[in-house]
Amino acid sequence: MDSLIIQRKNILLYLFGINLLLLLFLLVGNSSIRYFKSSVLEYSNITSDPFDGTIYPIAYVPNWLKSANTNKSLEFASSTLDINQFVEIPKYDLLVLQDTSTANKQALLARYTYPVVYMGNYKLDYEEYAGSHLAVDIRAPIGTPVLSVANWVVIKVKNTESWDGKYVVIRHDNVKIGNSLETIYSSYEHLSEIIVDEWTKISKWDVLWKVWITWITTTPHLHFQIDKKAAPSHPYWPYTFKEASNLGLDFFSAINAWLGKENAISYTINPMEFTQDNLNTSVVLNSAPDTSDSWVIVKPNLSTEWASNINTGNVSQEEKTNNSSWEILNSSIWLVRTNGLIFNDISKDSEFYEATKYLYEKGITKGYDDLTFRPDNTLTRQEAIIFIFKLYNVKLDWEALLPFNDISKDSFIVPYLQKALDSWLISRNTDFRPDDIISRAEFVTILVKASGKDIFNTWNTWFDDIKQTDWYSRYVETFARLFNFKPESKLFEPNNTFNRWQIAQILYSFIKNR
Repeated sequence: MDSLIIQRKNILLYLFGINLLLLLFLLVGNSSIRYFKSSVLEYSNITSDPFDGTIYPIAYVPNWLKSANTNKSLEFASSTLDINQFVEIPKYDLLVLQDTSTANKQALLARYTYPVVYMGNYKLDYEEYAGSHLAVDIRAPIGTPVLSVANWVVIKVKNTESWDGKYVVIRHDNVKIGNSLETIYSSYEHLSEIIVDEWTKISKWDVLWKVWITWITTTPHLHFQIDKKAAPSHPYWPYTFKEASNLGLDFFSAINAWLGKENAISYTINPMEFTQDNLNTSVVLNSAPDTSDSWVIVKPNLSTEWASNINTGNVSQEEKTNNSSWEILNSSIWLVRTNGLIFNDISKDSEFYEATKYLYEKGITKGYDDLTFRPDNTLTRQEAIIFIFKLYNVKLDWEALLPFNDISKDSFIVPYLQKALDSWLISRNTDFRPDDIISRAEFVTILVKASGKDIFNTWNTWFDDIKQTDWYSRYVETFARLFNFKPESKLFEPNNTFNRWQIAQILYSFIKNR
């Protein structure tokens, strides 16, 4: 606690000193302000976690090949965009981007995703070093979550609207660039809602902010750039509006005229090349592994149900002939052989195989980090809602108006719970208790409500432990009829729990019979 107080005092002293420096620069003249940004103001007592590779800042984009998805006002959580409309973000590859053949679908997808390339222009010729645009623009719907591409420290948050919109600047130390270790700065511009705070650590995979559209942009997109430490400011820009105006150029024509090109090259690096050169794997979050006899990279420290499984095609024959089902490559990565199974603990002749295979292929569950399903485990309340929403492709609600004291506003479960409240699937209580095990009565009630199936109001006393006056009786009745759930004991045990294999069978049966 004492160290925290001391740190806060240090920050206050630091900020006080900054105010004095700003006053000094104002006295010197506005022309000096452009060089007095985050690179000078940076608070250096916070060190990022070690660099351990990158991911893409946007994991998925709509399938732009479908004309309905090219609407510039399209929103990420709109009713017209369900999960099946998204594809993994295409690789940033100049050879593909410069392929003008309308028959090359990958080229069309990439060209629409990356409208402006690094050191490019606004002529849509996809030529690098044909302009002075020092970032890569990534087109995405309004509200698309932007991921942290690596372990960083947030050094600057601009949370007010202007020509470049809201943006975040992040520092990372000891990154290998060529043959040396350097400090670099990534910038993310044209944002709407910003979740992160200055002077905080973040990790890759974290959702930090969302895509927006500002007055200077013609379509919603993420402006993604990486500056070198030597840049006079972060985010760096190679010319001022005054310099462009003196030459009779507006913002776009200045880029096309290469204004500030030499400075842009000196002070920045290609952000997509850097990201792709340092990717942990060849694919991004939640890519489905091959179900043939394959090897898969997983992260054992991701212990939750929605942990990602990441496929790799670069495994040596010596590794493939290893007799063990898995081996530790290092402290954070395991190599796992799937042996053609969906889950390592569900054999092909298991009575649960078809149900768990269906849930996996539909993206409802990816299992645990060691590629197991763990059929005898139970399900938490938040896991159950995710399962059911994914089963029925329920559109999420991103308004954070939750009444729950035990759910933070930036939790990943917020849009699920908000939609559940809006749809009257759950009650507005003081706490949600996300990690509590969901009871049979709770699970069946949410499942039946979300399914949209007709509720049976007639009462058949199938279960000796349920009364007609119980709040869940109608939903248990409907569930029992639809699922033909008639245990020999005539007990439903509403306060007991379903195992994961039972839930898999229930979901599979419900979706087959809808």
